[in-house]
Amino acid sequence: MDENFRLSDLFLNVEEEEKETWKIDNDNKADWALDKIKESSEEYERFERVAVNKINQIKVALDQEKKKMENEKSFFESKLREYIETVKMKETKTQKTYSLPAGKIIIKKDKSDFKIDKEKVLESIKVLEGYEDYIKVKEDLAWGDLKKNLIIDNENIINKITGEVIEVEGLDIEMKPGKFEIKF
Repeated sequence: MDENFRLSDLFLNVEEEEKETWKIDNDNKADWALDKIKESSEEYERFERVAVNKINQIKVALDQEKKKMENEKSFFESKLREYIETVKMKETKTQKTYSLPAGKIIIKKDKSDFKIDKEKVLESIKVLEGYEDYIKVKEDLAWGDLKKNLIIDNENIINKITGEVIEVEGLDIEMKPGKFEIKF
């Protein structure tokens, strides 16, 4: 234990230039490095918990302010609705407007629009005569099926079934580097 204490003192007091040349060359140093990684991770997690708690407090305060704003807005909008019923508004086919220096009050008129469930409409329209032009047929690559029949050999993509080298625009080989992992 005393050796580990001296070892950590030595590592913690390493000058900046020496850090670049410092190496892990034995199990004690490797174990010490794992402890340092673990401590650093634990410190970050502690900091993250505090930050998340603070963020949640701010969100609660923001939600309260939003509710206050929405209540105030709703109150004044209802009073404006009452008021505009007493004045002459400019009217077009789709809306009524009333202009004031601070802004414009707009009442959009009711209108009919389509509500659609595309899957149900598609199934229904398939059986109707003369509506074929309104049905799209979408082509898509069956990548999962194709991939099962391909292998990578050096720099080539080969069809396992036919043995031929496949050269298709848009299909290339990507080298994904291995990963260094530490688990506790």
